Amino acid sequence: MDTYMNEKQIAIIGGGIMGVTLAYKLSQQPGLSITIYERGAYLGGLAGYMPYDGVRMDRFYHTILSSDMSMQNLMKESGVDDRLHFTETKQGFYDAGKLYPFNTPVELLTFPPLNIIQRLRLALQIVVAQFESDWRKMDEVPVEDWLVRVSGRGVYEKVWKPMLRAKFDTAFTGVPATYIWSRLKRMMGTRQGVTSKEMMCYLENGYFTLIEALAAKAEGQGVNIKLNTAVEKVVIENGRAVGLSVDGELHPYDMVISTLQSPILGQLVPDAPQNFRSQLLDQEYLGVLCPLLILNRSLTPYYVVNITDQRIPFTAVVETTRLIDPKHVKGHHLVYLPKYLAPDNEMARWPDDKVKTEWLGHLKRMFPDFQESWITEFIVQRARYVEPIRPMGTSDQIPSIKTPVDGLYMGNTVMIYPDLGNGEAVTRYAYKVIDQVLADLKTAPAAAPVPVA
Repeated sequence: MDTYMNEKQIAIIGGGIMGVTLAYKLSQQPGLSITIYERGAYLGGLAGYMPYDGVRMDRFYHTILSSDMSMQNLMKESGVDDRLHFTETKQGFYDAGKLYPFNTPVELLTFPPLNIIQRLRLALQIVVAQFESDWRKMDEVPVEDWLVRVSGRGVYEKVWKPMLRAKFDTAFTGVPATYIWSRLKRMMGTRQGVTSKEMMCYLENGYFTLIEALAAKAEGQGVNIKLNTAVEKVVIENGRAVGLSVDGELHPYDMVISTLQSPILGQLVPDAPQNFRSQLLDQEYLGVLCPLLILNRSLTPYYVVNITDQRIPFTAVVETTRLIDPKHVKGHHLVYLPKYLAPDNEMARWPDDKVKTEWLGHLKRMFPDFQESWITEFIVQRARYVEPIRPMGTSDQIPSIKTPVDGLYMGNTVMIYPDLGNGEAVTRYAYKVIDQVLADLKTAPAAAPVPVA
């Protein structure tokens, strides 16, 4: 290996799955000294865990598809692939007070809420998505126009519109077709065989199993991980990032890589060019309100139940123990009831007891046999920055990995568009960040970090 990388100090802000992947891979390069700064008590970010009854449970549910090869390769490299399990999963639809299976071609073609013509047009929408390869074309088409053109108005009103409203809250009117197109292409990658069985996989103890293993490998390669350490500011001098301010002290670095959500990074770079800072601060995100029910028995036969009833506040019923073997969570049954929130949705400020009352009332109407005595715990999880909102035709507003501040790089879920915000897309994008950083290191003149004052 060339000596151009000798003694380069690199800071990574954020200990989520992207930050840890960056540290693990970059630390394999000779001459790089890597430090992760994580403000929380443990790594993971949105992919973090919640300890309960002696086991780790995902704070928010996460999906690993059988086609997610970047994730699976990292599992092999970190030595946790023996804890990866493949499972056939099923999904259902809740419509007009009834629950319907929605898995095989036969179930699609006999789906009672739609007539035969509508069923065929819904199937056509799925096929059309698989043959469309140009995301830029999809980015210029309103999602409603695309769905209505192929599926028809009836299918849109009955199936697609409720799902868009559930996923994007009130923010779906300016959404491009890429969002549904990307989801259809991704999910069809899990289908296997003529029966179109949906194959998914899970890691014992969740995403954190991978994050923990990658972090251990990274530490073995010399990475320094600083938990409970909040970065106050990226220190910029003469247009260049020279380090981080932590507890009022300068920590000097040759390069800084941020994996933070754009508005949070925007707050940390007061001395950056104003147009760049505004670009970060103006980026809107959906938040999430996601109660987790820990039950003493299963609620549904499905991994996910999609909901078309607009009176029900939560997006779906996700019973992850229809994917995860309950034996890995001490026999508990885990049900997530997420609600994605537009920035102005007052539900974000609801107290936990109001959420519980509202959510359980609707759950009882959906599942008349459900009893509150089944509940071991009702835990409300929240996050403000979850899903970036990318209005139609604004892809030119996505930040670049190499920012206008010399020595400052970034990678977050805003930038993976049109891919979806999942572990596979995030880890794949981490490699793009690494390529940019290494290319710039190769051409950068030798410079020592700014000494501590």
